Parts: sequence; structure tokens; C-alpha cells
Amino acid sequence: WWIGDHIKDGKHHLNFDEFSNYRIAKQYKKLDECIDELKEGGMPLDSYNLIHKDAVLTDTEKQALINWCAGIRDSIKAKYPADSLVIKRKK
Repeated sequence: WWIGDHIKDGKHHLNFDEFSNYRIAKQYKKLDECIDELKEGGMPLDSYNLIHKDAVLTDTEKQALINWCAGIRDSIKAKYPADSLVIKRKK
């Protein structure tokens, strides 16, 4: 159940199965968040790495993921107007 909760929580934050259904502003924000988490060492979670030693990312793997996220984010930025990339707060 513990692992199931981690997976469920992770998918709540970002689910690549549903990523293409996200509004463009949410896609852009989630890619930024992924980059930040990778740079800060937040992904994968330490608790996940304790169980799955082979899931520990090397610096090269982290950089590859950062580059991948940044590439998609930058292609979104080039395609859409800047104001469409901001999540608007509901009043």
C-alpha cells in the first residue's frame, strides 16, 4: 500500500499518460517543475531510491532528463503566446 500511495501521489502531481490532455499552461508549468526537481535532487524520491537502488540517476541521466524537459518546454514557448503559458487564477 505504501508504494501504491507514492505512485498515486506522483501521478496526482504529474501523469505523463494524461500530459497531452493538460492545458498548455499546465504542461509548461509541469515541465518547469520537473526541471527544478531534477536540479534540486527531488526526483526520484529518496524513499523510492532506498527500495530501487537501480533507479538512482547519474548526473548524466539527470542532465539528459533536464535537457528533454527543457526542449519540450522551449518548443511550447516558441509555439504559443507568452500569456497562454501562465496559469490564470480563478477569481
